[in-house]
Amino acid sequence: MASETDLDSELLGEFSDVEASEDDAVDDLSADDDDAFEPDVDREFDEELTAAYAPGYRKTNSDDAVGAFFKEMARYPLLKPGEEIELARQVKFLAEVEAVRDRLKTTLQRSPSKAEVAQEFGLSDRQLDHRMHRSRTAKRKMIRSNLRLVVSIAKRYLNRGVPFLDLIQEGALGLNRATEKFDPDKGYKFSTYAYWWIRQGITRTIANDARTIRLPIHIVEKLNKLKKAHRELRRDLNRNPTEVELAAALDIPVDQLRNLQQVRRRSLSLNHRVGKGEDTELMELLEDSSTQSPEAKMNESMLRHEIYTVLADVLTEREKDIISLRYGLLTGETHTLEEVGVLFDLSRERVRQIQTKAMRKLRRPQVAARLKGWLR
Repeated sequence: MASETDLDSELLGEFSDVEASEDDAVDDLSADDDDAFEPDVDREFDEELTAAYAPGYRKTNSDDAVGAFFKEMARYPLLKPGEEIELARQVKFLAEVEAVRDRLKTTLQRSPSKAEVAQEFGLSDRQLDHRMHRSRTAKRKMIRSNLRLVVSIAKRYLNRGVPFLDLIQEGALGLNRATEKFDPDKGYKFSTYAYWWIRQGITRTIANDARTIRLPIHIVEKLNKLKKAHRELRRDLNRNPTEVELAAALDIPVDQLRNLQQVRRRSLSLNHRVGKGEDTELMELLEDSSTQSPEAKMNESMLRHEIYTVLADVLTEREKDIISLRYGLLTGETHTLEEVGVLFDLSRERVRQIQTKAMRKLRRPQVAARLKGWLR
C-alpha cells in the first residue's frame, strides 16, 4: 500500500501548473505543527502588516477586523490525523444524503419527504436528523480548525488589489468546498487537498476584483505565466529578458506578448494622493492637453472679437457671415463650400467667389496691419 507521503506527492503532481514559489506552500498541519500556529496572534498580525505595507502605514478598521478574526481563529486547535479522518467521514454523509435526495427527486418527479430519504438509509426520521446534525457539526469543526491554512495562503496574496479580509473570506469559501469534496479514504492529508480549493478561491477573486477593468480569467492566467517566465529568465540570465526571449519561453508570437504587456498595465485613480505628505492628488499634477488654459481661452476670445470687428468694418454682412462660417471664426467649427451654399441658398461656385472677394479685401495693407499682432 502506498505511503501517505507518496499519496500526497501524487496529488501534488496533478497540479503541475503551479508557480515554483508555491510548490511548498502547503504546510503540514498535523498535530506536530501546533507550534507553527500557536504564537501571539496579535504580534503575528502586526508583523505581517508591517512587512506588507509601506513604512508609516496606519492600521484601519479593516485591519482591526482581521485582528479580531485572528483571535477567534486561535481558539480552535488543530486536528490530529485520526480526528481529521473521522470528521471527514461524518461530513461525507451530507453528500450522500444530497445524492439520495436528487435520485429520489428524479424518480418520484417531486421533492422527497424526510421519511423517504431516511428509509433509503434504513434510519428513522429522528436518526436521520441526528446523523445530519453530527455531520454539520463535524464540517464546522473541520473548517474552524483549518482557518490557519486559509490565513497562511491569503498572506501570500497581500497587495494584489484585494483587501486582506476579503482574501480570507474567499479562501474560507474554498475551504468549505474542500470539506464537502474531500475523500478521507484516498489517503492524502486534508490540508494538501484543501490548499488547491483555497488557492483557487483567492486567485479567482483577485482576477475578478483586483482591477478596475476586469480581465477574463484566461488572460489573467497568461499574465501569471508571463510574470513567472520573466522572473525565471531574469534569474537565469542575470538581466531582464528581451521580448523575443520572453515570447520564446511562453511559445507565443511577439505581437501577442506585446498585447499581454499592454493589458498588464493597471489603472490609477486621479484622486490618488501622492507626495511625502500625500497632500496632493494626481489630477493636480497631470495636464489635460484637450483643455485650454485660462490664458489661452482669453487670448482666443480676444482674437475672435478683434477679427469679427475687422470683418464688420471691411466686409459686407454676407461676406462677413460666409468668411466666419468657412473658417469657424465664431464657433471654431469650419464649414464646406457646399454647407455654406445650403445656408445661403447659393451654389458652391458663388460661395467661392464671395469668399475670394472677401479675402482680397482683408489682404489690404491697412486691414492686415490690424490683424498682424494676432496672427503671429
